[in-house]
Amino acid sequence: MCETTSPADQRNVEVKARIPGGADGFARRLDIARKLTGCQDAELIVQRDVFFESPLGGRLKLRYLQPPARSQLVYYDRPDVAGPKLSTFNKTEVDEPAVLEKILRQSNGTLGVLAKTRHLFLHGQTRIHLDEVEDLGHFMEFEVCLTPEQTLEQGQVIAEQLSKEFGIQEEDLMTGSYFDALRKGK
Repeated sequence: MCETTSPADQRNVEVKARIPGGADGFARRLDIARKLTGCQDAELIVQRDVFFESPLGGRLKLRYLQPPARSQLVYYDRPDVAGPKLSTFNKTEVDEPAVLEKILRQSNGTLGVLAKTRHLFLHGQTRIHLDEVEDLGHFMEFEVCLTPEQTLEQGQVIAEQLSKEFGIQEEDLMTGSYFDALRKGK
């Protein structure tokens, strides 16, 4: 029998926070992102994520994207704690998301759906997300994409600096995912 080696998990350090102040607070964070990145126009990404049971832990979702972008199947695992945290993940592009969704519904069971509009800015090795989440509100997320040789601590330093620049307060930090908050009705 042939043994194959799996590719290493991708890793990033994440910070996720609520944006207080509604549309005005969101607009202020968009201005900060524009100034910080020197980019006036974010990449606008409309997403619909279908979450599935993941019996071995972590989270499994099918991310529907608008064409010409290809949809994605994403598995990720991270602790549900506030502040910068390590997230390991794997994703693959999907050409027939409706068929895959049906298979995953039948095999794993569905937890629910989350829709959002994401404003994406890139700053160094960090993806800055300013998100408008349907039925939930305004949020921001930093994903510091770690290189294989970088440590968690190095990524946390970058995430903490960005948190200061964007004025994230301790009480605005999220412990779980947007979907967790949606399920809890927050």
